Amino acid sequence: MQTKTTFDPIALSILWSRLISIVDEAGTTLQRTSFSTVTRESNDFAVVLMDRKGRSIAQSSVSVPSFLGVLPMLTKALLADYFPLDSWKEGDVVMTNDPWLCAGHKPDIGIVSPIFYEGNLIGFIGTIAHSPDMGGVLWGAGSRDLYEEGLMVPPTKLISQGKPNHTLFNILEHNVRASDQTIGDIRAQIAANDQGIKSLMKLMEENNLGDLQNLADAVINASEKAMREALLAAPDGSYQYAYDTDGDGKGNGCHFEITVTIKGDEIHADYEGTSGAHPLSINAVLNYTYAYTAYPIKCTFSPDVPNNDGSFYPIKVTAPKGCLVNAQKPSPLGARNITGNMLHSVVFGALAKAVPEQVQADCGSACWCIVLNGEHKGKEFVEYFFLNGGYGARPTMDGEHVLSFPTNVANVPIEVLETDIAVLVTEKSLVPNSGGEGKFRGGLGQRFSFKNVGENALNISLLTEKTQTPAKGILLGQDGQMGAMKIIPHRDFPPKGLDKLHPGEELILTLPGGGGYGDPAQRDKVLMEEDKALGYIN
Repeated sequence: MQTKTTFDPIALSILWSRLISIVDEAGTTLQRTSFSTVTRESNDFAVVLMDRKGRSIAQSSVSVPSFLGVLPMLTKALLADYFPLDSWKEGDVVMTNDPWLCAGHKPDIGIVSPIFYEGNLIGFIGTIAHSPDMGGVLWGAGSRDLYEEGLMVPPTKLISQGKPNHTLFNILEHNVRASDQTIGDIRAQIAANDQGIKSLMKLMEENNLGDLQNLADAVINASEKAMREALLAAPDGSYQYAYDTDGDGKGNGCHFEITVTIKGDEIHADYEGTSGAHPLSINAVLNYTYAYTAYPIKCTFSPDVPNNDGSFYPIKVTAPKGCLVNAQKPSPLGARNITGNMLHSVVFGALAKAVPEQVQADCGSACWCIVLNGEHKGKEFVEYFFLNGGYGARPTMDGEHVLSFPTNVANVPIEVLETDIAVLVTEKSLVPNSGGEGKFRGGLGQRFSFKNVGENALNISLLTEKTQTPAKGILLGQDGQMGAMKIIPHRDFPPKGLDKLHPGEELILTLPGGGGYGDPAQRDKVLMEEDKALGYIN
């Protein structure tokens, strides 16, 4: 076969769409064959197609931003330090959940498969998905160090030339809760990789491509060019911002500082001044910090540019070693998502001084996370569900209500939750007046409550945020309303951490509203009347 070396813009656009459809189809395979609600319902996964250098070519449309650039980082590390390029064989599958190589905490499992075409290694495809359990304490902020967070698997061949590593499968099965869910999800990741490879083979044959490299170069170079052009349009300078968060919600908070420097066609975000590692497991590793810093930068400057390695070459992220956003062993990492989910606020706060018409106000989440564990109808379960506050207001429109950002995990439908476990959802409603006022109003938070209607206590891990600190308004916009939580009958309950929900107890969660954008005095009176008519304000 002849290898096509150049692509006209129309052909490249068509091929790019095909590549996206390949990873999206693989993502659908993962979602539909998974066993856990965290993957099947909440979409907490990503699929990435890479070239033989480990560079990202295309990422699935349904992907959590926390995985942005992470699979390429993992694959490049595998090639450099574990499995050299010439050691890969057709039918191999490598697995790891090392937080410093993968996505920042042990529940996120990376699965990488090589792609062979006509006997030659032409690239890789990988998936990351949040496993329902990896042993240790129940997932959340309750662990005291890295070792309490369960099993850590270094880069290991899960399958070697088509033959399963039964020893590794057995170790996993005997060290996790609800092992059928964890093992089932891992097999779903493998199936997704296989589906992606099959679809890519059809693309290669139909377009007479002997290799993937030239297409990868064309897509990556075009993305890099577009990102650099967008940065060139922004004013050069260094822009600082400081931001405080709840921490443990009991007085031991966290402090973020950032300096964003734009120079020509490059941008550098530095977190010097950010507080040190926290006793709770809300610390983030640097590759996770990079993902949630690069994401708001990309949203600001080039939201429509293809998501691949080229988009991120102009972005550099640094942080002092050992701080909250560059944690080192043995700092606990389980709930690093709470920290990562707030970095958009820090980045947008700095960029508002450079490009105020391209950023948005702070959102009323970090996404709140609830994990329940117990037995239902004689079978052990681990059940996740996620809740969100109000979206931050934007330069030309109000924030949406109860919308997930920057993560895009979906909520588990109430009907699924009540079918799977013995809980009853007693309320799910919008919270009036919770969005920050401004020229454009922040989105409303929600009230969500549920009761244990079973006969046995449920283990619960809870992650909340912005119960002590609000979502910040921007450019004279006002802050959103803070969140709150209580349990009936009343007793102490950790805003972040582990406890039990006893039979008959009801947990009431009030999520925060988003921040406002612009001077409230400039708000259109028609919009104010609509807010009152719809009950958004009293």
